[in-house]
Amino acid sequence: MKQITKIGLAFAIVISALIFVNYQSHKTITITFGMFAGSNWDVPNGNCYQIYENAIARFEKKYPNVKVELISGITKDDYVEWILEKSLQQDIPDVFMVPSESFDMFAQTGLLLNLESYMNEINENVFYQSSLKAGQYKDCQYALPFESVPTLMYVNKTLLEQENIDFPVNTWTWSDFYTICEQVTKDTDGDGYLDQFGVYGYDWLLAAHSNNCEIMDENGNLHLNSTEMVESIDFMKKLVALNQNIEVNSQDFDEGKVAFCPMKFSEYRAYKPYPWRVKKYSNFEWDALMLPAGTHGDNTSQINTLSMGISRFSSNKEIAWEFLKELTYSEECQNEIITLSQGVPVLQNVASSKETMDLLSDDSPGDSNFQFIMLDEVMKQGTPMDLFTQYDEIISQIDAEIYRIVINHSDNTLMELTDIQQKIQTK
Repeated sequence: MKQITKIGLAFAIVISALIFVNYQSHKTITITFGMFAGSNWDVPNGNCYQIYENAIARFEKKYPNVKVELISGITKDDYVEWILEKSLQQDIPDVFMVPSESFDMFAQTGLLLNLESYMNEINENVFYQSSLKAGQYKDCQYALPFESVPTLMYVNKTLLEQENIDFPVNTWTWSDFYTICEQVTKDTDGDGYLDQFGVYGYDWLLAAHSNNCEIMDENGNLHLNSTEMVESIDFMKKLVALNQNIEVNSQDFDEGKVAFCPMKFSEYRAYKPYPWRVKKYSNFEWDALMLPAGTHGDNTSQINTLSMGISRFSSNKEIAWEFLKELTYSEECQNEIITLSQGVPVLQNVASSKETMDLLSDDSPGDSNFQFIMLDEVMKQGTPMDLFTQYDEIISQIDAEIYRIVINHSDNTLMELTDIQQKIQTK
C-alpha cells in the first residue's frame, strides 16, 4: 500500500511539473523597451518609431507568449535624466537606447547588464569593430551597437568648379586640403574684406584624430605634447591664419561661401535627397568625401554609435537578450536602417551589400561624387568616439586653451601643449 502511495505521489508531482511548465510556456511575459523620440543624429526623421515597431512585431510573432511594451515620447534632451530617474526606483526599461555620449555613465553607475556571459551566443566579428567597441567598458561588453554614423567632409562642388579646382580624391591629405583652402580664400567683391573661405567647423579634434593622436589613455593620462599633436595644432594654426582673424560661421557655408565643412553621414543622407536638399542647401551643389589624412594618420573618421543595452535590474534578462539580438543582430532589422533611418547598419555584410549600395545611390542625385562602396572602408578604418567619464569637462578645458594657442599663433606649440597638459593633469 505504501509503495502504491509513493508511486501515486511521484506521479502527481510529475503531472504538476508538466502542468507548471505548460503554464509557464503559455504565460504572457511583458518586457519594456525604452527609446527617445526623433533621430539620434538630430536630422529630420518622420519614421522614428517604424523600425522599432517592425522589430517588435517580428519578435512577438517569434515568441507568441511575449509582449514588448514600447515606452516612447521622451525627447532626446530629456532622455538621460529620465533613465536616471527610473534607476532610482530600479524601474529602467528591460531594453533601452544607449547613446554614445551616455554609455560610459550608464556602465559606470551600474545601470547596464554585463553581457559577457551572453556573447558566446553570437559572432562578434559580424559587427564593425568601431561600432562594437562603443559598448565596451573595462574590456567587457555592456551594450550592442544598433546603428553608427561616421563624420565626413562636405564639399561645395559649385565653389570648386567656379575656382577651376578638381574635386578631391578620398585619399587626400592635409597638404591637399590646405592648398585648396588657400586657393579659395579671397575677397570676391573688392571691399577689402575676405568673403569666401576654405573651411568651417574643422577643429583640432578632427585634425588630431586624422593624425593618429591619443589625447588621453585608459588610465586618464593626457598625451597633449606628442609629436602627432604638435603637428595637428600647427596645421590648425595655418588653416586659421588664412581667414585673417575673420570668424567663419555656419551661415557662410549655408550661403555657399565656404568650400569645406565636416558633417555626420546622417546629414548627407537627410539633406542630399529631394526635398530636404532644397530646404537646406538650394543655392549650390555639394557632396562628401573622407576626411583628409594627417602626416602620421589616415583618412579616418570617429564613429558615433547608438547602442542598445539591458537593464541590470531586469527580471526577464534572458528574453530581453533575445530582443536585444533582434534589434542589433538581425539582418531584417539592420536592413531597415537604410530605408527608415539615416545611419549606417552595424552588421558589415548588411552595410556593404549590393542592395544597400543601390538603395543609398538611389537616394542621391546622379551627379554625386561620393562612392558608397567607400562607406565600408570608412567604417572599418574608423574608431569609436572618446566619450569617457568627464570627457566633456576635460575636452572643454583643453579646447579653450588650444583655441588661445591657435588664435594667437603661438611660436612654441610643444611648450604650450606641455603647459596645458600639466595644468589640467594637476587639477
